[in-house]
Amino acid sequence: MHRWLLLAYPRDYRRARGAEILETVRDVGSAHRRGRVAANLVRHGLRARLGRPASRTVVAWAAVFAVVCGLFAASFGTWLAWLGSRPLDHRDLAAVVGQLYPDRQVSHLDQDDPPAVFLIYGHPLGEDLLSELLLGDGGEYALAELTASFDQAPAGGLTDLRQRLDAAGWERSAPVHTDAYGCVPGSPQCDPASIPSDITVYADRGDHILAVQINAEGSMSLALSRATPAAAYPAGLLAFALGTLGGWVLFGWASRRTEGRHPLVQGPAKVLYGVAMVFWAAPILLSAPLMLTHHLSEPHPRWHVPWEWLGQPTLSLPFLLGAVLLLLALGLAALPHRRPAGRTLAGAPDPAV
Repeated sequence: MHRWLLLAYPRDYRRARGAEILETVRDVGSAHRRGRVAANLVRHGLRARLGRPASRTVVAWAAVFAVVCGLFAASFGTWLAWLGSRPLDHRDLAAVVGQLYPDRQVSHLDQDDPPAVFLIYGHPLGEDLLSELLLGDGGEYALAELTASFDQAPAGGLTDLRQRLDAAGWERSAPVHTDAYGCVPGSPQCDPASIPSDITVYADRGDHILAVQINAEGSMSLALSRATPAAAYPAGLLAFALGTLGGWVLFGWASRRTEGRHPLVQGPAKVLYGVAMVFWAAPILLSAPLMLTHHLSEPHPRWHVPWEWLGQPTLSLPFLLGAVLLLLALGLAALPHRRPAGRTLAGAPDPAV
């Protein structure tokens, strides 16, 4: 097992010191300390990948890059799981409306299935809409849903709606009241008891999410969408682990490649990395608190998809700029150079000298 754990170290380090490390482990690694020895091997190996043994901040910078890479990878993994979810069927919407209101005639009912799991401006994402997604209108990229409406809300209002949802086996949340027009919170004119409001009730049953809105003007609308697929959770966790590890390894490669290089290489590489991390991390630091506040302020039978917590694709332009800067930094790190003969890739004295 310990031989496999040596993969945590850079290749040149393993070649130079692998046999010595394994011999030391066999001498001191008793059975009851095997787990501790393994953990130390991995910890020191991951640190050795970063090089720069005298640096006190390289670990922090590597951790920032690795975690951000892990978050983006988790979003991508979750997105892939969503694409494999069961598509919406307009017949399911018709069955839901017919079960809830068999005595009412709808004024609108979607008759076609959505063309994709996620839509932008009502269309699947394609080459013609890619620029819209990446350069300003990423907020329009949303989960597909089916809709129905009544011009006149059924009599009984919220009380009747609750009873019908309960009878049909839906698990409903507390109603959400939204002012029908702009109102300054705390002002005398903003009295919830006297101003009109829209009422939204969320309910879930199986893999369906139903949002029913009773509008202040007297109409009602229903929106049917999919619940988060079960595969999204393990896919997101696995992708986060792989993305974090990959980010650490990539940062370590660039760190070792720029260690001891000419200032004209090392300096720009550091600046490019720092600016790129600002472009990547700023949307996360801006969006995550707002999204958390939003989730805590009202019921959510389905949490927002992970990439929206990262400010994507709404703030995809900073992400693209950061990606370009990182590619330039990696390009500088990849430039050929001659390593001093008396140093290993990890920055330790070469035992052969």
